[in-house]
Amino acid sequence: MSDHSIWVLEYGYVDRFPASNLFAAQPNEGHRRMPYCFALVRSADRCVLVDNGFADEATYRRLTDKYGRTRWAAPVHVLDRIGVTAAQVDAVVLTHNHFDHAGCTGAFPNAHVYIQRREIAQYEAALERPRRFEYLTRSCEPGLPALLAERDREGLATYLDGAAELEPGLAVRPAFDTHTAGSQVVAVTNETDGDWVFAGDNVYSYENLEGLHGDGILAPIAMTTGSATGWLAFAEDLLSSVAGDTRRIIPFHEHRIWERFPSHEFDDGLHVAEISLAGGHGSLLP
Repeated sequence: MSDHSIWVLEYGYVDRFPASNLFAAQPNEGHRRMPYCFALVRSADRCVLVDNGFADEATYRRLTDKYGRTRWAAPVHVLDRIGVTAAQVDAVVLTHNHFDHAGCTGAFPNAHVYIQRREIAQYEAALERPRRFEYLTRSCEPGLPALLAERDREGLATYLDGAAELEPGLAVRPAFDTHTAGSQVVAVTNETDGDWVFAGDNVYSYENLEGLHGDGILAPIAMTTGSATGWLAFAEDLLSSVAGDTRRIIPFHEHRIWERFPSHEFDDGLHVAEISLAGGHGSLLP
């Protein structure tokens, strides 16, 4: 088994995101600071991203107009801050095809891209439906299918069909018909410090799993193409996979990640969290 080090990098945040968009049937929970993040997973000889964010001035302006104060930096520049170049990234694992998770895939020219086949097939099928079904495609990254086709011709894309081990200690598991039709989670298993799971947008906040204000009742995600019942089954399986330890599940839109793990705040207010140094790497925190 090859142990992996893990960092979560924030490339932007929305200061007042409505909690009603995070928790189903909870209209009176106010607002949350919502970061936008991706992860760097490194072994002795591999440099892998779980998702990769987006960089687009028009989208920055749209989100700022909608949610108030925001902050943004291009994901490749965020990686530069910790000494990793875009060319060093040799794999990108996409939890799903939404703009804020897959929007910078083309910025990593040497990366082999992994995604569930169902995610792309269902997106393309949704594009064929009448305009009134736009909800199914509204948040998607429209250029991803063409980019994947190009990478596939170069031998740099894999369309997965369910669970798979990508390399020793790094695997994916399907989460179909939850947040999106072909969502997947990414699991890291280290000999030195155990299991870690990236849940994509199937966990926005620790509160989804720990209950609103810690009441212990699962709080289904609000933005989903599946059902609350399907998500509850997914969440139970997810929790079982880490023996109920929610700290082992890494959300990409949770500001409290900076409190639960060693972290550093840069001058512009963005953060990096150090989840694991099991790969034998030195700390990247000042």
